[in-house]
Amino acid sequence: MSAVSTYAQALFEAARERDELEKTLEDLKDFDAAVAENEELRLFFFGGQVPEVQKRRAIDGLTEGMTLSTRNFLKVLSDNDRTEALHEIVVRFEDLVKEHLGRVEVQVTTAIELSEEEEEKIKERLARILEGREVVLETKVDPDLLGGAVFRFGGTMFDGSVRGRLQSLREEMLERSAV
Repeated sequence: MSAVSTYAQALFEAARERDELEKTLEDLKDFDAAVAENEELRLFFFGGQVPEVQKRRAIDGLTEGMTLSTRNFLKVLSDNDRTEALHEIVVRFEDLVKEHLGRVEVQVTTAIELSEEEEEKIKERLARILEGREVVLETKVDPDLLGGAVFRFGGTMFDGSVRGRLQSLREEMLERSAV
């Protein structure tokens, strides 16, 4: 297991025990975004120039109002000199939380903008296919698809677009002509 997975799993267990999974995820995403946006905070958090005691106090101040799991996790990352892995750990932690809550994120790319009604139908159909899990839909538009849709979730891609079908047909025709 990688260090990222180890930290994410430990955080998941701690936050689950305290019943603060979703709030911890929200807190960490906010903190990660703040670090990415603020150079001074980034230098403070990732730099090794600040004494550990001072850094821990600052983390307490920066995370006031956040969950205990968030505060403790950031201190452990800092103590173990793993702050550079924060973003990757947050991404992995988010995957663990979504999996635990039965959510699956699906990216749908279509040739045209989907209506709310079409999005709801797709979500319902995907929920049935994915055995009742809650579907969180992210939509994108790519006019080059011509029609249909491309679905991506959990490392899987299903290309039901007209462009994808034409490409498959073309490849099949080339294979047959080569035989």
